[in-house]
Amino acid sequence: MYDSPAVRVALLHNYRDEQQPSMRLYAEHLGDALMQSHVGVLRVRPPGVVPPEWRARSAAWGKVDTYVGRFAVYPRLVRDLDADVVHVIDHGQGYLVGSLDPRRTVVTCHDVILLALAAGRIGSARVPQVALRLLRVSLESMKRAAFVVADSAQTKRDLIDFIHIDPANVVVIHPGLNQTFAPDADRGARMRRGLGVDDAKLILQIGRGFYKNLPTVLRVVRNLRRDGLDVRVVRVGPPLAGTDRALAERLGVSSYVLDVGHLRDSDLPTLYNAVDVLLFPSLYEGFGWPPLEAMASGTPVVCSRAGSLDEVVGDAALTADAEDVEALAWHVGSVLSESSLREALIRRGLGHAARFSWSQAANQMIAVYRSVAESN
Repeated sequence: MYDSPAVRVALLHNYRDEQQPSMRLYAEHLGDALMQSHVGVLRVRPPGVVPPEWRARSAAWGKVDTYVGRFAVYPRLVRDLDADVVHVIDHGQGYLVGSLDPRRTVVTCHDVILLALAAGRIGSARVPQVALRLLRVSLESMKRAAFVVADSAQTKRDLIDFIHIDPANVVVIHPGLNQTFAPDADRGARMRRGLGVDDAKLILQIGRGFYKNLPTVLRVVRNLRRDGLDVRVVRVGPPLAGTDRALAERLGVSSYVLDVGHLRDSDLPTLYNAVDVLLFPSLYEGFGWPPLEAMASGTPVVCSRAGSLDEVVGDAALTADAEDVEALAWHVGSVLSESSLREALIRRGLGHAARFSWSQAANQMIAVYRSVAESN
């Protein structure tokens, strides 16, 4: 692909990235795709400084590990890396730029949801002040890098608005999908039988943060059942609790919520095959993988237009404002009852999701790396 020798890149994984699956997958898939394009990749995975058994014994040891490991040990590990370009794969560790040659450093920024929350743009949840201060330190350090890679145009706009970064130093590169997702009706039917819901229409709700907007999903289910549709919502992660459980009971839908618990990554494609529609009324997304994962699985998508979602789903999903329960319920009901609409969404979704690949992301990233290497 390139006449001159490939650039050598050090990929800085997150400190103890086993605790951050999405960032681990981003680093792993990007690194694999770069190597397939003949880029020399040095993976830097710092070990924990506190033994696991100590962390399990006391939360205090966990904090020691987090702060000492991230802010004292990791910066020392990266000072003398033998690479043409160093890529910090998560803006939360942008502080590492202070230990690197910023002229040869690239940082990926995935979202700045804490800043949006602190600015009152996405609700009124309390913002942890320590986390907010640490994020600001990382983002200010990140501004010194040669380039910042944003997952979406929305994230680029947020960086310009919130930290006044130079737009010329921000490149938008969409990530690829983290697993192989594909339509598989038989696989989905087996999971449905295991859940005991062969005939009901299944709506998938995925994501645990407040901004995933579970209350709206519960209200959509209430409206659809009131209109005579036998629908249930399937949820991944911990079961309903607290105010969400109270809301479900008040709406009369708690018995129609199926909590499947924590799934292995390898089980997620099967879940997409088992459901009839993904409902994703998020209040904010810096990128938003689930709609693309559903599309690649042949599952129609109804989602909000918040954050990057309009950009990510294009014309392959039905969209509405994040808290417009009536419009979202209308869209879901239409998908479940109109076969021609459903087939059109599946067809468009499969074509649209195919545009997001790690090989394409790697090719775009290589252009960034080469620009950095050639300017030094």
